[in-house]
This record gives sequence, structure tokens and C-alpha cells, in this order.
Amino acid sequence: MNWLAVSEAALAVAMASFVRGLTGFGFAIVATPLLALVYPPAIAVPVATLLQIPSGLPTVLRDWRDTDFRAAATAWIGGLPALIPGVFLLGILSADVMRLAVGGAVIFSTVALAFGKKIGRDPKPYELMGAGALSGLMQGAVAMAGPPVILLILSSSWNAARCRATLSFVFLLLGTASLVFGTIHGIVTKESILIAAVTVPGLLLGQMVGSHLFQRIDAKRYRSISTICVAVTGALVVIRGLMSFL
Repeated sequence: MNWLAVSEAALAVAMASFVRGLTGFGFAIVATPLLALVYPPAIAVPVATLLQIPSGLPTVLRDWRDTDFRAAATAWIGGLPALIPGVFLLGILSADVMRLAVGGAVIFSTVALAFGKKIGRDPKPYELMGAGALSGLMQGAVAMAGPPVILLILSSSWNAARCRATLSFVFLLLGTASLVFGTIHGIVTKESILIAAVTVPGLLLGQMVGSHLFQRIDAKRYRSISTICVAVTGALVVIRGLMSFL
């Protein structure tokens, strides 16, 4: 195993876990592109998927009382069937095409978070189902369920604590289901499991620091920081993908 690459992966995971601890989401949106700069997406995506469970579980348990379980379950039901074609795409597309797909998804989410309008009400069940379906497809293909359901929930009338808790639970559910499908299809390998295991200490440290900072920011800063955190990673991985075609 290339331990320099593993060290770079550990740093990427720590940065992503900090974002997750701070915002309640964004682990995969940051981790997958950064890991894809070190490893092919066929390895980076399973590693990010494996780490979504230990990344999300502390937040879910801590914020249990703020979680809207009905909304989270509705989004998960919408996303579950879409995981299958997403996992299929991961298995057949080339590394460079997948890097472009990952980077494009991140850039889209950044723009949408920055300019999306608030609906100012609770999300409706059909909206949660639709966002969940798109999130499931992205979870299976690039381990990034975030953008569709994040956009919907952050545009609602919910406070920051409810948004953070509900998003954490949705991503834990989708990440667990994606891990099961990925294992069945042979995408989760011994190498990805070992890389994920080695990076767990960085994940826990980043989570702790991010959660501590969350207690000290207001709702406006929460949305702004969420947007900024995903901006640079998307550009980096798109550049990496485009370089292979030049």
C-alpha cells in the first residue's frame, strides 16, 4: 500500500469530517472529490461510503431530538430504488469520466446552495420523495447524496438544528443502503476497507472540532459556511478530470 497516498487520504477525510461536524452534512461532498485526487473514483467512492456511517452516527445520536424522522424516512424511501442504477454507473464508467461527474455534481451543488431561493415552509412529501430519488442516484454513483435534499431542506422554514439533524439522518440511511448494494456488487473491496479504517482517527478528530464550532455560529453563517465548504473541491476534481483529456 502507498502510505503517502493513505496519508493524503487521511487529511482529506479529516477536512471532510470537520465540515460534517460543523454543518451536519457535506462529508461526502468534500471527501469524495479530495479522495478522487488521490485514488481512482472506483476506490474513492467506496471509501467515502464506508466512512459515512462513523461520520454520521455521532451527529445522529447527539441531535436525535431535533430530527424530523417522517421527512427523513420519506426522502430515504424515494432514494432507495435509485441507488441501484447509481452503483451500476460507478462500475462501468472510467475513472476520468467519474471524476468529471463528481466535480460537476459538487459545482452544481455549490451554485444551487449559493443562489437557491427559500421556500419558507415545510417541504412537502412529494418534494422529499423527488429530492430523495436524485440523492439516491448520486449516492450510488459518486457517494454524494447531498445536493438535491440539502437544497430542499435548507430552503425550508426549519431552523439550523432541525436541518442539520434531519440531513444527518437521511445521509446515514442512504449511506448504509449504498454500502450494502456496493458490497453485493463487489465495489467495496479489501483495499477500500483498509484505507477507510486507517483514516478513522482523522475522521473522529475533524468531527469533534466541527461540532464544537457549530455551537458558536448563527444560522446565517451556517448557510454561508456550508456553501463555501463545497466550492473549491468541485473545481479541483474537475480540473483533474479535464487534464486527462488534454
